Amino acid sequence: MKNFLQGLLIFFALCLCGMIAFQWVRETRLRMDVQELTNKVQNKTENILNLEADVKRRDKEIQRLDELKNNYFAEMKTNASMADAFSKDLHKATNQVASLESSVEQYKEALKIANENVVTANDRIKKATEDLQGVAEERNEMAKKYNKMAIDFNELATKWNTQQQELMKMATNTPAPPQPKK
Repeated sequence: MKNFLQGLLIFFALCLCGMIAFQWVRETRLRMDVQELTNKVQNKTENILNLEADVKRRDKEIQRLDELKNNYFAEMKTNASMADAFSKDLHKATNQVASLESSVEQYKEALKIANENVVTANDRIKKATEDLQGVAEERNEMAKKYNKMAIDFNELATKWNTQQQELMKMATNTPAPPQPKK
């Protein structure tokens, strides 16, 4: 029985060794599975963290784009109001241009009439100048004739006075007063 017990002991020892080897292999596989799962968890955690960081970046980008969109919409509203104001100003300016063009046409007509009146007045002035020159020439001729007549009259008066003095001298036989030198 000793052999049997030894055999049984060896058998149990071998069974125990087999069981330990089996557990060791199983434990190694489980550790590999645990390591694999830990790696997966770590990868997933990294992915989650990366995704969360990406979500934060995208949220910030969305906020920035929203702000840009709001600014653009505000600029569009401002531009639309400015365009309306510019169109109103353009309409006013167009009306002013039209009224100024009509005023220019009226001024052109008035200027044309004024120019015609100036031409007419210039013609009248030329005619009046010619008439004045004719009258001036006639006056000059009359003045010359008057001067000649005055000279002739003075000579005649001198001759008359001289003759009267000679007649008095002859009538009284008194010497005649000296005659003025000419």
